Amino acid sequence: MTLQIAADVDGVATSRALARGGTWFASVFLGATFLIAALFIPVTGHLEILLSLAGLVVVAAGVIAALRARSFVWAVGATLVACAGLYLYAAVTTAVSVTVPGSTPSSDYVLLSMPEFAVLVVGIPARSLGKAITLGSLAFVAGPGLVQVAAWQSGMPLAIDVPVVTSFVALGLFVSALWLGRRDAARGTAVMSTAALAEERDVAIARFADTASAWVQENVLADLRALAQSAPGPLRDDQLQAIDRDLANLADIGPVLSGPGSAGAAARSLSKAPLLMTVVRDAEQKGLQLRVTGDVEAVNGVSASVARSLERAMTECLENVLRHSGVREADIAVMSSPPELSVMVSDAGTGFDVDATGDDTVGLRMIVVDSIVEVGGSVQIWTRPGAGTAVFMTVPGGDR
Repeated sequence: MTLQIAADVDGVATSRALARGGTWFASVFLGATFLIAALFIPVTGHLEILLSLAGLVVVAAGVIAALRARSFVWAVGATLVACAGLYLYAAVTTAVSVTVPGSTPSSDYVLLSMPEFAVLVVGIPARSLGKAITLGSLAFVAGPGLVQVAAWQSGMPLAIDVPVVTSFVALGLFVSALWLGRRDAARGTAVMSTAALAEERDVAIARFADTASAWVQENVLADLRALAQSAPGPLRDDQLQAIDRDLANLADIGPVLSGPGSAGAAARSLSKAPLLMTVVRDAEQKGLQLRVTGDVEAVNGVSASVARSLERAMTECLENVLRHSGVREADIAVMSSPPELSVMVSDAGTGFDVDATGDDTVGLRMIVVDSIVEVGGSVQIWTRPGAGTAVFMTVPGGDR
């Protein structure tokens, strides 16, 4: 069977998609505001509106930077920059509005509301519910809040901007529902992946046991029959060579049949998968005991560039087990599902907080994720403190 894992339970792809959606949403509102405000320059003759347009550019830069920020601190800084640009825009716009003949609009004026909508989306791609709510609340307080301050300073009548408040509440409910659903999906997928991996191991062990049994019958029993049928006395040279060869092969498969506790057993069983054999041998020489299951020969079907990236990512995963897991045992499962190949590296160690920024996450994010993504693959990471870690990597290739 092939192990199938629900995609993106750790939210990487979802966060990127939300960032792209937020960018388009903000671009539409800011672009429309920019065009409308620019039209007021020839109508009113107030050239200072150019300064408000510069403020909109700052808002756009800050919002996009916050949506794409890899660090929460950078996202906070970019949000504050966007809010500062919004204040500049609002200060000029409200000052011009109160001087134009006719009725003076209130602070819920549509030209003030539209850029406020754009600022509110900065928190939706955050990688945790707490960070999403924090960024969204910061944008709401420092964005529409500063607009109200600018309106008050210009003498514009103040009014509660109901659409903006409603949008803030709706976004808060949206990200809360998204993260609660993601948490439930992660729990369910973890249970399913554990069961599927156990079944995959059983299938691989049964397949290997059948192969080993057939080999014993075809070779060892054949040697015994040949000995039984030989005349008393010294054996012929060809008989001795055949027996020596079969005994050498038996010495190699013996540790595999005895289980993962034998030193170097995993590497010796991978003679037909050089990529895996290199990675496993290096890890075993450092004291890590490995169990390799699945369609290991499928790794031979990937391209050279994918093989290099996969080797680098697997090596980093095993290094993380050695450095941070607190255990000396790990599992590697290979799953072929053309045109893709999946590899899972898992351990039953201490686990970690996937949103933390310690040494145990930097390598996974900067080496494992980048190595796989740059060749068109994807990575999912399941972990939590005290519950071990599983890194599921999918790459193009595998023609089996």
